[in-house]
Amino acid sequence: MADILLVEDEANARQVLSLNLESMGHLVTSCGGVEEAKAALSSTSFDVILTDLRMDDRDGGLDVVRMAAERCPQASVLLLTAYASSETAVAAMREGAFDYLTKPVSSEELESAVERALAAMMNDQKELSRASPLVKAKNKSSRLDVEKDDFLISCSDVMQRVKERLLRAAKRDFTVLISGESGTGKELAARFVHQHSPRHEGPFVAVHCGAIPEGLFESELFGHRKGAFTSADANRTGLIESAQGGTLFLDEIGDMPLNIQVKLLRVLQEKSFRPVGADVEKIADVRVVAASNRDLAEEVKHERFREDLFYRLNVVPVHMPALRQRREDIPDLVEALIKRAGGNVDVPDVCMKRLMKLPLLGNVRELENLLQRLIALSDEHELDVSLLDEFYAASDETGISLDTMQRADSNLDEVVEGVERQLVSEALVETHGNATQAAKLLGISFRSIRYRMKKLRMKGD
Repeated sequence: MADILLVEDEANARQVLSLNLESMGHLVTSCGGVEEAKAALSSTSFDVILTDLRMDDRDGGLDVVRMAAERCPQASVLLLTAYASSETAVAAMREGAFDYLTKPVSSEELESAVERALAAMMNDQKELSRASPLVKAKNKSSRLDVEKDDFLISCSDVMQRVKERLLRAAKRDFTVLISGESGTGKELAARFVHQHSPRHEGPFVAVHCGAIPEGLFESELFGHRKGAFTSADANRTGLIESAQGGTLFLDEIGDMPLNIQVKLLRVLQEKSFRPVGADVEKIADVRVVAASNRDLAEEVKHERFREDLFYRLNVVPVHMPALRQRREDIPDLVEALIKRAGGNVDVPDVCMKRLMKLPLLGNVRELENLLQRLIALSDEHELDVSLLDEFYAASDETGISLDTMQRADSNLDEVVEGVERQLVSEALVETHGNATQAAKLLGISFRSIRYRMKKLRMKGD
């Protein structure tokens, strides 16, 4: 659990981000602007500061970054921006920001970024604890405790087999490649491997490859030395070095640029790396676990992913099943996710039955977001089953019924693609073909909608 200052002037976005952070177990102080943030920083110490860049029609987030450097220097600052560019990133990092995220940001991306920021904060304070598979701060003034429960619910046969394979993979120091749709729990699987491996006392460092601008990727991964490039005002520890003795989790590795793939291949082959601007190589004492929601074998065929790197990563392949393939796990997942969200509510039988029939194309992540909404809108004692009607209505609007979904075992990929095509198409029509606005409407990243449009052979601006 960490103390987080959230600064966002848009009320709805602030509420969603706050709920997401609280569901991860953090204590959140929300502010609607720079002046409120100034007051909060004057009276409270924080572990992480998450601030929007554009506030009051200017880059108000940079003011928050500067105030944080002066009033709360131990905190790691994350910048949220809908106007991502390498210039923005360099300017923010020059002012002291740890990293930035491009809006709209998914719960998974947010959680990964916060954990990296926490690890950086503790590394800077030189109070890195190795008494847990996850990083903890020893600073008595901090309430940081980011240990998590195991959400790899496995009463279904298919998940039992997955868990058995993960346990076998954990015992040996080979690379693991986890595949599966978005929201199936690939990062949880990676953490499970780490926690049951001989490296469990070392750090677990997670990075979302699609969230790092291409121009900053090499510095983020390998670190850099002061003076290596124009804005390199100080030495920077890279993600590989931060994971020394532990596990480096590369999420959505299919988004890694080809030129960085070459350098990662050398790390895996030679077990060494060289920070940008350094003359001497360092030992890479890390275990790499990678994940992708793409078929990397197909990406190799289309020359979008290096074949040699694919085989280096794919030593132990693990596939995470979609939630619709293990519906018998839903009741236990609901119980665990409600507990994680801090809820203390009953789930009526009729509500559970309806939850088990929903398509849940977003898998466990969609189920978690749905439960958070139900908890927020229901009374304090029981989930309101009537709130699920809007989700049934949304399913009907796609033209594909729940019965069709349930009968489609042999043709499931086509059914899912049909739903995906329908939703993306409607979003593009509503935004007059503007892919950026369509992505915001769907709550996904621009990179994600571009990938889907290319896969579905759809056109847009």
